[in-house]
Amino acid sequence: MTTTFGDHPHSAVIQVPTGDANGSKYEIPCTFEGIHGKRLLLESPERLRISTPVSVEYNDALFLGEVISCRRESGDIWQMEVKVEQILTGLQSLMALRAGLLGEAPDLQRAAAPVIASVNRFGSNDFNKNDLN
Repeated sequence: MTTTFGDHPHSAVIQVPTGDANGSKYEIPCTFEGIHGKRLLLESPERLRISTPVSVEYNDALFLGEVISCRRESGDIWQMEVKVEQILTGLQSLMALRAGLLGEAPDLQRAAAPVIASVNRFGSNDFNKNDLN
């Protein structure tokens, strides 16, 4: 499966572990350029080292994986490929559950159940790109 958004950039966020004992992460705003098999294509204002573990938030999905390529595109823009290991969808419903457990007002804009998808060794996955819409 190949999906690209060349003429229509989509905002996403890369989360990188800081290495602190508390498990904190720092966020890098980026552009989701597409997905090819089990590789995400991103444009980032920051360079990340190969093998850096990352999570990428995009359109109610969380992609977990590691950086497999990062090269300068132009100026301060880096073209990055992330090998995806896991995909978690339905983030809005998880946030509503969390709010309910903490006694906060839930945001019920989306009530879809969360789904975890694994990317298999053949490069295909059980994640449907239409689930991102």
